[in-house]
Amino acid sequence: MGTFSLLGRLFGAQVDQAGESLVGALVAFDPETATEVDRDALADKIQGVARKFAEAKQDYDKEQNDVVVKEAQIAQYLTTLDIMVGQLERQEISQAAFDDFFAGIEEAQAQLVQEQEEAAEAKAVKDELDDILKILTSQLNDFDKITTKALRDVKLAESQVEKEKLKADRQAELANLKNGIGAESTAVRKLQQIAQKAKIEAEAAKTVREITAKPQSQAEKMEAMMAQAKQAGAPAVSTLSAAERVAALKAKTKA
Repeated sequence: MGTFSLLGRLFGAQVDQAGESLVGALVAFDPETATEVDRDALADKIQGVARKFAEAKQDYDKEQNDVVVKEAQIAQYLTTLDIMVGQLERQEISQAAFDDFFAGIEEAQAQLVQEQEEAAEAKAVKDELDDILKILTSQLNDFDKITTKALRDVKLAESQVEKEKLKADRQAELANLKNGIGAESTAVRKLQQIAQKAKIEAEAAKTVREITAKPQSQAEKMEAMMAQAKQAGAPAVSTLSAAERVAALKAKTKA
């Protein structure tokens, strides 16, 4: 059974042994155009391939161990056969016994060839799955990098749009203040509403940023603690009341 036939059996898919590699079927994923649903599907696929790779590695280890055991067994048989040659010459054993043991060695050698082929096939499957796993993992990493940059660009663009919109609204209201008597109170209220809306949106953006922010690194924590220590070491601000300050000033004058 060939490598692609084994992979087809593992994944429940029909794979053309003549040439189409299963790698091409599994990694049809474009990080540039993929969606979050595609990303989740790819992550699931990676988990599935990882499980298959673990199974294939166990199969290969078993097949390779069978080869080692069979080789050691044949080596023992050949050592025994050398002894039996002398026994046969001294007529201590029969020709039939010698021939039977000799045939057993030939059978073991044929089995060894089969075990070696199975081990080679298992290794091919394991290596193929390892390559697939590396490709899929690399594509998942590429997707995460692309989406992270895209989200950052979107947030920046949205922020710029809001700034321009707010600027346009303020300019329009300022123009209304200059044009028409009686428009002042309405324009001021409108400006206040705009300012309040901008404040709310800024608070919302801050909340979103805090929720989605990455955990503070050790270096950032150290910088924050140093800044706090410097602030603590600054001269204390006077807490004297106005009356106490006047009394102290008069005392200096009398002195």
